[in-house]
Amino acid sequence: MRKSGSQSPTFDKIIEASLQLFNQEGERVITTNHIAERMNISTGKLYYHFRNKEEIVNELYQRYVKGMGEQLSAAINHCNSIEAMVGAMEKTLRHIWSFRFLPQSLPSLFCVNPVLAENHQQISRGQLNNKLGQLFARLREQGMLQGDDSQLQHLVQHFQMVQTGWVTSIRNSASAAELERMVEAGCRSLMYLLSPYVSPRFQQPFQRACARFA
Repeated sequence: MRKSGSQSPTFDKIIEASLQLFNQEGERVITTNHIAERMNISTGKLYYHFRNKEEIVNELYQRYVKGMGEQLSAAINHCNSIEAMVGAMEKTLRHIWSFRFLPQSLPSLFCVNPVLAENHQQISRGQLNNKLGQLFARLREQGMLQGDDSQLQHLVQHFQMVQTGWVTSIRNSASAAELERMVEAGCRSLMYLLSPYVSPRFQQPFQRACARFA
């Protein structure tokens, strides 16, 4: 049995190997045997740290949302210009890409992993949406965005949909050049959503920032 809360180099290596395989092949076709084989360890050693594949997926989900939260917190604390806002969007898209199997697989994962489904409701749709709402409210306070609370909440919902939906259109085997083009396309889509909310006096710097992804 795995020791509760066990965190060791092997624990982290299992997570890293699992993430690589899930991203490359898709979570559905990868088993704990594949992960153990990739690491050149016994399945018994893997089961010492994780009882099953679902526990590995849950740990990866926690790391995914933690990274999203950190990106949003950094944006809230340092997003004092249009350029910084655009940079924060780009970093978030790259973080999502590094965990791309999750947004690609969430609907099917929810069917077999009720713990993940519950966490998604509480964390992603709760905490992350709240942080994104705080970011937009902060930008409104600074005069960059305009709109009432209801409009900004509407923006949060659509922003999250585009952020997570963007990655599903990219092939797992995409080259570095293809990924760069898709990141640019994702940023363009997010900026298209933001454009109607950008204050008139910030439209010029906003358009200059958009030009990076034209």
